[in-house]
Parts: sequence; C-alpha cells; structure tokens
Amino acid sequence: MSKQTALLILFLGFCPVLLAHPALDVMDELRLGNPDQEVKVMTEIRLYKKGELESQRDYEVYVGSNRRSLVLFRSQAEAGQKMLMLDDQYWLFMPSSRRPLRITPMQKLLGEASSGDLSSLRWKDDYTVISEKQEGQKRVLELEAARSGVTYTRVELLVDSDSLHPQQADFYLQSGRLAREAEFMLEERQGRPVISGMKLQDRIQTNEQTLILYHSSEPVDIPERWFNPAFLSRETL
Repeated sequence: MSKQTALLILFLGFCPVLLAHPALDVMDELRLGNPDQEVKVMTEIRLYKKGELESQRDYEVYVGSNRRSLVLFRSQAEAGQKMLMLDDQYWLFMPSSRRPLRITPMQKLLGEASSGDLSSLRWKDDYTVISEKQEGQKRVLELEAARSGVTYTRVELLVDSDSLHPQQADFYLQSGRLAREAEFMLEERQGRPVISGMKLQDRIQTNEQTLILYHSSEPVDIPERWFNPAFLSRETL
C-alpha cells in the first residue's frame, strides 16, 4: 500500500459525515416503505390561508429508480396534467398541448408545495449530511444538496436521537434565505411508523400554510415508457 493510499484511508476514517447517513435511510423508509423499490404514493396537498382551507388537490406519485418520478394530477381542476422528473430535469404536460413545458423544482403546484417537494421523495439521493450535533434528546443534521436540481440547497433537519425519526426541518435557498419550515407528521400503519405528512410554513409569505399528506405507499412495477416524454405527450394515464 502506498503512503498516499494509506493517508486517504485514514482521512476517510475520520470523515463519517461525508458518507451515507442512517437518518436519511430512515427518512426514505418512513415515506416509501422499501426505498429501493419502485412505489406509488397517493398524495394530497391542502392549502390554508389565515387558518382556513383555501384549496385541495390529489396526486398519484410514481417514484422510480435513478431519480425518476412521474406525478399524475387527479383532481378535477387539474385533470389530465402530468409532471415528469428525470434526474435534474422537470417537465409539465398539459392536456391542451403536445409540447411539454420545462419547469424548475421550485415551480409552485399548490401553496408552498413545489414540484420538487412532490416528486423528490428519496432524501439519500438528494442530500449529504455534512455536520451533526447533539441537542438533548435530539440531533441536528446539516444537509447539503448532492446535485444541482434539488429543490433546496441546504436543510437543517431535527431528528430523534434514538429512532432517527424526523421532527422538523428548515429549508434554505441558494441565496441563504430561509424559505420554509416543515413539521413532520408521523403515525403507525399496519404495525410500523410512517411519515403521514408534512406541514409547510412559508417564511416569505407567512400567512400561508400547506399540508402535504401521504395517504398510502405501495410497491409497483412502473412501465419504462412512462418515463419517456414523447410517450407522455400523446397518451392519457
């Protein structure tokens, strides 16, 4: 073994926060069940203004491998719309047009829920833990985006020290500005804990609160053609 190789191994041994963190695996498992499988997540978004329900939308979210997701809009007001995520690229398909629209992960869907919030459901693919500190019975993890197409460039995630279950998160924009605060909702389903939703509080327009509710998650086999923009432009799903 060369001296350079030995020094590299020694360096990596003292940098555990740069490696995959178990808290991110827990996040994915609580939202997706088996995070290594393709899944369908039935999702609802509710927008509240000044404490009153303003609007509600339903979505089928298909989460595939290699950062690929397909969102089918199921509410009457958005019938026929689809959104495709392929790595860092996002497209919105409208039933009135055969040409998809390129959008960004920060594109608003309803209230404070963005296209990235809805389609990017695997935290271990999107973020890297760069620091960690203990605060009583909690751990505070600082996350950085692992790629350019992630909705938020930095996240401060508060988790339980023992279970690593998420409790709260602060989401920051590239400018460093705090954009949103999230509170995670957990419940038990079929004998295991799951993330049943997130409460999003806007820190730019503070009179709005958005709930993202995950009603169910089940493994599915997603047809490969569903991730083809040409197919989605001409077919109704």
